[in-house]
Amino acid sequence: MSRIQQITVLRSITIFATLLLVVVVGGCTPYSTFPPVASGEAQVPWMYPMPQVMAKALQTTYDKTAPALEAETGRPMLVYSLPAGISGRVWRQVGIDSGLEGAREWNQADLDAGTPIWSVEQVRIRNKRAEVDVIFPVSEGYERATVIFEALPLGPYKVTFFQRWRVAVDAPVFARPDDETTASDDDSNVETEVPAETAVVDPEVENEASAESFEDSSEG
Repeated sequence: MSRIQQITVLRSITIFATLLLVVVVGGCTPYSTFPPVASGEAQVPWMYPMPQVMAKALQTTYDKTAPALEAETGRPMLVYSLPAGISGRVWRQVGIDSGLEGAREWNQADLDAGTPIWSVEQVRIRNKRAEVDVIFPVSEGYERATVIFEALPLGPYKVTFFQRWRVAVDAPVFARPDDETTASDDDSNVETEVPAETAVVDPEVENEASAESFEDSSEG
């Protein structure tokens, strides 16, 4: 083997080993979450892409599930709840970014009247992948859906998968905007430069069997 061929082979091996290391390390990187969990890194609720993926997850889940309620009481508007510890500014931004006319945060009158409420349960972000669990109303109670996003480098997060678990869950505990705003969670810090985008997911993928823990798919 000539000197040039040896160099070429060594370069190829080095490139392959580097790519393999990136895949292994990236694949085992834990999710950052909000609300935070003990074993993972906490996500900052005002920082991109948190507000954007919450908004698009609510929009996607609403579009997929609201028509089932329409026959009973007419199509409801999007009334939503977010996890505790998020400022009012982010709550308002999520409603705007959902792109749904009349979307608004819930209030006590909604609970008293039995208004359908869509609630973000948890957000998980790792590299260029995001997952958002949304609890949504059905004719009798609530169910859970998971909306999955992917993003290219320097690109917006787009919906690539909608998973409806079709298993009854307990009614969520609806939080209210956090009025105790700190300097790091001030209105001016909310990142809005790059909106998340919703891709057309067709056909809808649903799992009608019993729901397994979605965390299994996030193991590195």
